[in-house]
Amino acid sequence: MATAEVDRLASYKAEDVIASRSSRDVLARTAMYVALAAAWVATCGSLYMSEVLGWIPCLWCWYQRIAMYPLAVILAAGLVLRDRNLPKYALCLAIPGTLASVYHILLQKVPAFARFESCVIGVPCAADYLNLFGFITIPMLAFTAFAIVIIACVIALGLREPVGKNYLAQGPIAMLPPAMSVGLIVAAIVALFTLSGVMTRSRQAAPSIATSATAASLPVGASREAAAALYTQACAGCHGPANAGMQLIRAEYLRQRSDLEVIALIRAGRSATAPENFSGVAMPANGGQIGISDEQLAALVRYLREVRGN
Repeated sequence: MATAEVDRLASYKAEDVIASRSSRDVLARTAMYVALAAAWVATCGSLYMSEVLGWIPCLWCWYQRIAMYPLAVILAAGLVLRDRNLPKYALCLAIPGTLASVYHILLQKVPAFARFESCVIGVPCAADYLNLFGFITIPMLAFTAFAIVIIACVIALGLREPVGKNYLAQGPIAMLPPAMSVGLIVAAIVALFTLSGVMTRSRQAAPSIATSATAASLPVGASREAAAALYTQACAGCHGPANAGMQLIRAEYLRQRSDLEVIALIRAGRSATAPENFSGVAMPANGGQIGISDEQLAALVRYLREVRGN
């Protein structure tokens, strides 16, 4: 009788161990699929911002993309191939990507880091295309995606069994194999951003230039120094430094248009394929400065006329 009781308790204990291992495998597997979704949302989101919204990526944006784009592919391939060492591979890209995002956030939000600005050509790294609630910026979104991947990889490494059954042998849903699970997740994310891009472009009207208003209606309060600083921050990367005469700004364009017309152009931005865009590079709306005011733009236009010629 005692032997039977011992066998029964041993059986219950073995079942508990199996159940515990199974739940650990499920959590480890689910974490990696969450990492996959985060990487693909970040990848498609960055392409949506640049290809649909026309937000030109700066140098540090590209560094983060260099880490994120291969990460999306590696996570997808690793899950399809059921490679149990996938978290280690993913961390090799997610950690450098996180560091790049942190540095980019500091460039945007900490004035002391402005002297370390490395984006001397093209869009300034401190430009804020997106600035929700004062802290949700593009590098912050990238940091969040990288952090999700790192946390997921750490969870998977901590919960997976070192030997024995492969925790990636199944998909997140038991009835679907890994290849189908990955395909459905990636296809759903790509389709969502593609549909959003089509809808956004269909709603975009051609920018209209105001011509009926008079220059007398423009605000005149911003200082020349503030306008010069704004030009250096938002414009010099593409149009050339002021001390070199702003060589990539056409003087005849300024002469032929009123202040309000120039302001309207800056507000709307210009696509790379616009008829009057001779540079072939898109100009972001507001120069990438989300909170720029009419007063600042009026001062900027006066500064452009002063330096480039009336």
